[in-house]
Amino acid sequence: MPQPSASQRIHVVSLQVPFPPDYGGVIDIYYKLKALKAARYEVFLHTYQYDRPQAPQLGEVADRVYYYPRNRSLMRQLQIEPYIVASRRESALIDDLLADEAPILFEGIHCCAFLADPRLANRCKLVRMHNIEHEYYTELARKTSGWRRLYYRLEAARLKRYEHTLEHADAILAITESDRCYFASKFPQITTLWLPAFQGHDSVAPLTPKGDYMLYHGNLSVEENIEAAEYLLQQVVPKTPSVKWIFAGKNPAERLARQIEAYPTARLVANPSGQEIERLIEQAAANVLITFQPTGLKLKLLHALYAGGHCIVNSKMLAGTGLDQACIIADTPQALIHAATTAREIPFDQALRTERTRLLEPYDCRRNIDRLTRLITEKTL
Repeated sequence: MPQPSASQRIHVVSLQVPFPPDYGGVIDIYYKLKALKAARYEVFLHTYQYDRPQAPQLGEVADRVYYYPRNRSLMRQLQIEPYIVASRRESALIDDLLADEAPILFEGIHCCAFLADPRLANRCKLVRMHNIEHEYYTELARKTSGWRRLYYRLEAARLKRYEHTLEHADAILAITESDRCYFASKFPQITTLWLPAFQGHDSVAPLTPKGDYMLYHGNLSVEENIEAAEYLLQQVVPKTPSVKWIFAGKNPAERLARQIEAYPTARLVANPSGQEIERLIEQAAANVLITFQPTGLKLKLLHALYAGGHCIVNSKMLAGTGLDQACIIADTPQALIHAATTAREIPFDQALRTERTRLLEPYDCRRNIDRLTRLITEKTL
């Protein structure tokens, strides 16, 4: 790894307080900060605070932490800029970024209100894209109704129009290979790199005894995850009477809790502690992870592959990841029923662990911080 001098600095602008690292985007941000610190960068973290408290623990991964309010007023909703950008347009941020000449990493188009600012014209500016955001919001609109659908459609249109601001970046860091292809095609003049998500695992977990249950886990208040859990409950759980199912996650929707309660073979674990969810993932006969929204990278897939045994997924969960061979793919209820019924009988042994380690090589954080620091060095010379 090319080691910067002890004084080399980088600014990282985070869309949200990245602690605790307990869901998708903030997991990637937190462990990227940790990797930059380990690579001897002086990290200045700039983060928006709105639904999470300030986190003194961030002092372990950043040398300085700046907090900014997020303006979620109606006036920001009515602007031409996407709301997720306009609500983060905070003048104190640009003032702090202008205090030196260090490179800047913007985490998400959410944070790009000042990307095109002429005062930053000569700075090295990298943008991490966690999604193709207008596609993500289009999918959100598909899953909702009423005023929420109208908002998501409007935001998708604004994001698609606003995406041209990425022309002012020196590099785009895509989270999946399919996203990299999209951005490389749209911005051929910009360096575009597939930089897989950073996460907290250095290696695939050692072999441990497995239980006899299937596990579905995620934030159970998010519509995307509710839809997936309901699909399993309606199409798979009733047809696998010999299989135990556990649904675990944060803040389960009331309608989902009622459905789980209706099946004697299903159990809800609401708001598990970090230690409890790790135990559930590790000991499951299989982690069952499906999605109907093939956008971005599902960090819980990586988590399950590093920490657990068999992973049963649908194709949309794997979009752009290159991890097809690491999983059991089941795209229909019948395939899911077969996989859930038979996975308990297939030992997750050393041969499978060795093969999974090989398949996860592109996601090794040490490899990817090396690629990122080389890019920063190239762009700042």
